[in-house]
Amino acid sequence: MYAKYFVLFAILFTGWFLRKINFIDDRMNNSINKLIVYFAYPCLIVHNIGGIQMTPTVIRQFFITFLISTALFYLYAVIARLYTKARKYPDDISNVSEFAMVLPNNGFMGFPVALIFFGETGLLLMLAHNAAMNIFIFTYGIKLMRRNKKAQMKMTPNLMVRAVFRFLMNPNILGLIVGFIIAFMPGGVPEAMDEYLLYIGNISTPMAMIFIGSSLSNYSLIKTLRDLRSIEAALMKQIWLPAITFAIVYFLPISGVIKCCIVLGCAFPTAATVSMLAEQEGQSISAASSVLLISTLASMATVPGIISILQSVLM
Repeated sequence: MYAKYFVLFAILFTGWFLRKINFIDDRMNNSINKLIVYFAYPCLIVHNIGGIQMTPTVIRQFFITFLISTALFYLYAVIARLYTKARKYPDDISNVSEFAMVLPNNGFMGFPVALIFFGETGLLLMLAHNAAMNIFIFTYGIKLMRRNKKAQMKMTPNLMVRAVFRFLMNPNILGLIVGFIIAFMPGGVPEAMDEYLLYIGNISTPMAMIFIGSSLSNYSLIKTLRDLRSIEAALMKQIWLPAITFAIVYFLPISGVIKCCIVLGCAFPTAATVSMLAEQEGQSISAASSVLLISTLASMATVPGIISILQSVLM
């Protein structure tokens, strides 16, 4: 089964190679991103979630995962802040480094891996983890990215409504809502439509890994490995936060699959969202991209190891 995980990284390096030989350019990479985010992943989500039998247990598992994951994201933020202060990170990179430590790639990488190792229930719970992350981004995350700005925008009712609207308009959230509606409908999706969703959804995994690989090709590994703070941030992302999460959920009176998905969701490498938000807010893109690159490479070893521990101890 772990061979499937390394196949994902083989596809990732295919994307890296295709970008290096200029088979994929910036325009194509952007189009791949849009295809995955706005079409392929929603189809995958609707197909898989729509086919789950929505028992009270399944619904309870979803909301338990969502609530615990939301609380943990804010705990991660506190830990990351204390760490950067203790290690005396410069102010111009500390906010981005903290965000990079906290924010996992639980979408592009999380959805296919959860589906491979924990089935449709795993995908549903990873969607709950992703929804919690989006709540975190649109609240603390945006504020964190603007921490270095002298004039900070205060949260007003209008901005709060806009944040809620952006959250609900997230393609993954929309796909989740539609999937829930279909799951409760008698008869579900017509067979032909369900097959269509399956075919389109199936392209999301390889295309997502190609996109990640292509995006990583812009970063210099040698230059990145000289940055001690980025290495420390990546270690926090890939080892310490998953270890802290495991220690917390291990003693909670919840099912093993919920524990596994919460820890696994935290264990994925830094999300590209950090770099995109850093660029939008005029913050250090290099700090974000360095942690992203190191954590992604490290995840080749850490994520399979964590999955092995989770399946041995928690399942």
